[in-house]
Amino acid sequence: FILTIINGNTYEVMKPRLLLIVHSILTASALFAAEVSAFHNHFQGMTNHPNALKDGSHNHPMTSKRAESSNDHSLRDGSSTPNTMEAIQSRLAAIGLDLPPPGGPKANYQLVHRDGDLLYLSGHLPAKLDGTLIVGAYAPSDVIEGNESNKWLSTEQGYEAAQLCALNLLSTLQSYLSTHVKTETSTSGVSLPADLSQIKIVKLFGIVRSHDEFVEQHLVMNGASDVLKHALGSDMGGCHARSAIGTNTLPLGICVEVEMIAKISGSN
Repeated sequence: FILTIINGNTYEVMKPRLLLIVHSILTASALFAAEVSAFHNHFQGMTNHPNALKDGSHNHPMTSKRAESSNDHSLRDGSSTPNTMEAIQSRLAAIGLDLPPPGGPKANYQLVHRDGDLLYLSGHLPAKLDGTLIVGAYAPSDVIEGNESNKWLSTEQGYEAAQLCALNLLSTLQSYLSTHVKTETSTSGVSLPADLSQIKIVKLFGIVRSHDEFVEQHLVMNGASDVLKHALGSDMGGCHARSAIGTNTLPLGICVEVEMIAKISGSN
């Protein structure tokens, strides 16, 4: 278009200036295109950011952390039910179980020893609500059949005895937490007695009194693990390490004894 309105002589004179104008136009176009691309990439990154909400809005990382910390006592197994002490008791009641009154040591030791955020619990016994103990030893079904002695117990009976051990461990934990541990509320900052909702089970150690041919100690210990998982949730109660061994005798003639290591959070 420019060339059609000027003659040849004029073009030769104006050629350097025309080339400069064309170069400036091309440069400005390239810069504009780069700005558009950068804006598009920035917007796309915001919508794909892990803190971006489904509606396209964007959460600051600190906001996300606060939101996450507000659910610290949830079950962490996909459920939104708060892991409060009331919820723990309700879940136990739903399967016909209750926390027994806390007991005391049977010799010269402490039931609970605290080291930092870890609580080490001594071996707990299969005590019923009335205080009576389950005694005996576990044996294979072929040994139990036709044997009139009350000494031998089945794996199923062992599962129930290990449940009692776990309930007694939880009772001891709750008693210790409510009297020795304080936790700050996230809203008011006031220190309150801690409870089982601040507990994560780290490890169990089970000792199972056994016949020489009994090899299902691990199935007996499932009773304790399942109670903790049901009461505290999959992550806080069920995701623990565990060992189980057999022995020919235990104190007071009991059939099983269970130790525990637990971790407390948000306490002082």
